[in-house]
Amino acid sequence: MQQQTKTMESQYFIVKCADFNSLKTCIKTEKWACRDRINPPHPREVLTSALANGRVILIFSVNNCHGWHGYAEMLTPPSSRDEGIEEASINMDGDFCEKKPVEDQSEQCESTVDNYWYYFKVKWLLNFAIEFGEQCLSSKLTEDMLVDNVPLNKSRNWQRVPFEIGQKLCSLIDTSHAQLKDRQEQKRKQELERIPPPFYNAEENICSEQTWKTIVNKVEKDLGKIILACPFGSQRYNLCTPESDTDMFIVYQAKTKDILGFNPPKQTIKNSENQKCDYTIHEIHRFSELLLNGDARCLETLFLPENVMVRVSTEWQRLKAGRKHFLNKESLNKYLRDAQGSKGTKQLHKWCSEHPDSTILSKKMCKLVYVIVRLLQNARDITTGGDLKVYRENGSPDREILMSIRQGEFPLQRALQIIQQLESVIHEKKDTVPERSKECEEFTESWLLGLRHEDFLTY
Repeated sequence: MQQQTKTMESQYFIVKCADFNSLKTCIKTEKWACRDRINPPHPREVLTSALANGRVILIFSVNNCHGWHGYAEMLTPPSSRDEGIEEASINMDGDFCEKKPVEDQSEQCESTVDNYWYYFKVKWLLNFAIEFGEQCLSSKLTEDMLVDNVPLNKSRNWQRVPFEIGQKLCSLIDTSHAQLKDRQEQKRKQELERIPPPFYNAEENICSEQTWKTIVNKVEKDLGKIILACPFGSQRYNLCTPESDTDMFIVYQAKTKDILGFNPPKQTIKNSENQKCDYTIHEIHRFSELLLNGDARCLETLFLPENVMVRVSTEWQRLKAGRKHFLNKESLNKYLRDAQGSKGTKQLHKWCSEHPDSTILSKKMCKLVYVIVRLLQNARDITTGGDLKVYRENGSPDREILMSIRQGEFPLQRALQIIQQLESVIHEKKDTVPERSKECEEFTESWLLGLRHEDFLTY
C-alpha cells in the first residue's frame, strides 16, 4: 500500500528554455515540446510513463537567467506532429522551434537525433512572467539542493528530481512569488499615499449648477479671488449634447502675500483621470503666460458672451477690453498646430491610408474631424480680422457643420472637403495676421501687476 502511494506522488522534471521569449510563448499557448536524444531513454518516453503513474510537474528555468521562472502541470503525453498538435502550437505568436528551439540549445547540438518534435499541453500553476517579467527565484537560493551530487541549477533538460526536492523547489517559488506580490502592493500603497488629495471631488448625481457653486466657493475659500469662471469643452462652444460632461475652467488671483511668502500656491490645478468632474484652475500669472503664448482655452475666455460665463469680475472686464491684442500669429499658429499636428489632420490622413476603401468616417474619426474643424474655424476667424466666434449660435453654418459631424457616420470626402476649404482660406489670409506685439506684452503685464498691487495695498 505504501509503495502504491509512492508511485502516485507528483513527479518533478526540470525544463530548460532557450530564451525568455520561448517561455512567454509557452505561457500564452499552454503547449511545450520535447525531442528524442541520441541515446534512450527519450524524454517523450520518460514523460509518458510518468504521466501514466500520476501528476507530472515541470519546473521551468531560462538559460542564462540564473533562476526558476515557475512551474506547470503536464496534461497530455507528447504527441508527434502528425497528430496535429504542432500545428496549433506554432500558429500562436511565438515559434517554439523554427528560430529558437525550446530545449536547451547546448543539449540539442550534442545529444538530439533530429529536428522531430513531440508536443504536449500544460497547465500553468504559477509563473513570474505575467506580473514580474524576467524576475524569478534566484538559483542562489537553491545552491544547497543537489541531485546526484550536482547542484539543482546545473540539471540537464528533462532531469527528473526527487519528490522532496521538487516539492521544496515549488514551495520556494511560491514563497518568492508571494514576496514579490507583497512588495508590489506595498509600493502601490506608497505611491497612492504620495498622491495629494484632489482639490475637488464631485458627488454622485449632483446637478451641474450645484457643482459649479461648490467648486467656485471652494476656490474662493482655499485659493483666492475668482477672476473668471466659465465652461470648457462642448458647453463653451454651444456644441454639447445630453451626454456631454461638465468641464470647468477657473482663473483665480492668489493673495500677494502668499505669492511673496514661503508657500506660494500652485499655478495650475487639474483633476486626476479617475475623478468624475473635469476642471482646470489657473492662477493669474500662469493664465497670463498661456494667454501671451496663444493658448486657445485662455484666449477664448475673452470672447465668450457673458451669459455663458459662470462668474466674471471687473478685473476680467479690464483684460477683456484689450482682447484684440491677442489675435495674432502666436494664437493662430497654436490653433493650426493643434488642428494639423499628430493628433489632428496627420492622424486623419494616416487613418485614410489604412482604410483606403472607407467612404464613411468611424465614430472615433468623426470626433477627431469635429475637433479639427472647430479649431480651423477659429483659426479662420483670426485671419479674417473679426472677433473670435467661440460660442456657435444656434442655426449658424459653423454650428450646423460641427453638429452634423458629431452625430457620426459622416461622409469622408465631405469632411476632407470642409477641412481643405478652411485651410485654403487660412492660407490665403494668414500673412495679414500681425505678430505678437510689444504692446500686447506690456498690456498683459500691466494688468497682472495692477492686480498684484491692488491686493498688496489691502494687506
